[in-house]
Amino acid sequence: MGALQKPVEEQIELAINCDDFNTLWELHRSPYMNVRRAVARNSHIDSKIADNLMADPVLNVSYMAKLSSKASTDREFKAALTDCVVCEKCELGIDCLECEREKNKMLNY
Repeated sequence: MGALQKPVEEQIELAINCDDFNTLWELHRSPYMNVRRAVARNSHIDSKIADNLMADPVLNVSYMAKLSSKASTDREFKAALTDCVVCEKCELGIDCLECEREKNKMLNY
C-alpha cells in the first residue's frame, strides 16, 4: 500500500517521522494540507520537495516550506500571515477549530 492510500493520521505520522526520500516525495503530493505541511517541516526533504511545497497554494504549507533549510528559492508573501499560518503546533492531533474557538473566546473578554 502506497503512503497516499493510508488514512490521513498515518500519512501525517509518516510525514513527521519518515527519513525515506521516496515516501516523502509521495507524501508531498498528498491532498491533505496537514500532511504537506508536516513534510515541509521534515528535515529529511531535499530542495526539490521544499521548493515544490513553497509554491503550494495553501499558505500554511508554503510558509513552512520557506522556513526549511533545504529551500533553494524564496517566496514573498503579499498577504498578511495569520496566526494559523505561522502556528508551530505539530500537525498530528492539531485541532484548528479549537484554536479558533479559543481565539474568539479571548477576543470576547
